[in-house]
Amino acid sequence: MLTEFYNNKLRSLNVDRSSGHPKPHKVCLLLSLLDMVESGELSDNRIVNSAALKKAFEANFERLRKGNDAANLNLPFYHLRGDGIWHFKVKEGQDKELSAIVNNAGTPSLKRLFEVIDYAYLDLELFTFFQSSLVRPQIREALLENLEDLSEQFHRWLLVMGKSERTAQSYVGAIKGTISQWAEESNITEQNLISLSSYGAFSRVMDQLGRYTVFQQADQRGKGMYSAALNSYRNFLSITYQVDLSEDIDNILSDTTIDETQKPTYINARVGQGRFRKDLIDYWNRCSLSGYESLGFLVASHIKPWKVSDNKERLDKFNGLLLLANLDKAFDLGFISFEEDGKIIVSSHIEKPEVLGVNNKMHIELEDGHQEYMAYHRDKVFESRLG
Repeated sequence: MLTEFYNNKLRSLNVDRSSGHPKPHKVCLLLSLLDMVESGELSDNRIVNSAALKKAFEANFERLRKGNDAANLNLPFYHLRGDGIWHFKVKEGQDKELSAIVNNAGTPSLKRLFEVIDYAYLDLELFTFFQSSLVRPQIREALLENLEDLSEQFHRWLLVMGKSERTAQSYVGAIKGTISQWAEESNITEQNLISLSSYGAFSRVMDQLGRYTVFQQADQRGKGMYSAALNSYRNFLSITYQVDLSEDIDNILSDTTIDETQKPTYINARVGQGRFRKDLIDYWNRCSLSGYESLGFLVASHIKPWKVSDNKERLDKFNGLLLLANLDKAFDLGFISFEEDGKIIVSSHIEKPEVLGVNNKMHIELEDGHQEYMAYHRDKVFESRLG
């Protein structure tokens, strides 16, 4: 797991707060490197100004930006050097030129910077952590702590997950306002709930609130709106920090019933790689639902969740779908499921299913081997996590 030294380094970056909120530039650059390592676009510790880096940076920036934040990649690329984990490989004979750039109060363009450096690189030990599928979720969690207020991210996530603007505003407002006040009045926590980035801490607060009479009565009057807001925020934290993935991997590593030589197989299956993904590709050859054929965009998804499957079921190709990422999340969270004949079932909690690329005419080709797994998903997963 990530050492305490690097955990502290990553969660306390020297981010620009001059505009009243933490700028996401450094966080987005490091998140982009994680994405590129995960996708295979970055295999060694040499970071250059590539089109792939720019694309990944802009995607992360769009998700995390606030107000008029501008996606200037040169800012974090240059200023991360002040955080002690980011370094430049200087071209031969260009040390004085780099010193001149450093002594200049401004931020150089990437073109100017790459006139004197060959590439940037992370501490070797840190890059090794970036390469580990076991550690990447912990790195993401540490990085996002730099941004403190998660309300904007939560708001965008709700919209992406098919909620209306009105519902998204209601959920964010309830958690930041009324529910946080109840938590303080009942001596559960004085911290505003929207600032809780720890899945475990939020879950504990949520469980205590569920036993608070004032909350129970208000939630009943509000037809479950407050509990729905809390459930949505917990789901948001789970996905953002990949909590389920981390817990499942820890369980594999500590499971004495699995032979040590077989543990990598199960870990790869859990993170959507290895034999399980290959078997799904061989079986489906495209997105199981949409028919999209570019395999690099598809996620290997379990039908009966990993946590409740036995070791045989975890590797069974009939317990898997190959889905585009948006459809995978909708299926995993119980927003959609499928009848025995493959007809899609769409949750009433999706207010804008078209945002997720979902419509009621969609269907999937299921064989007998899928039926028991899909029955479990319909009965136990579909909408169950929504409260």
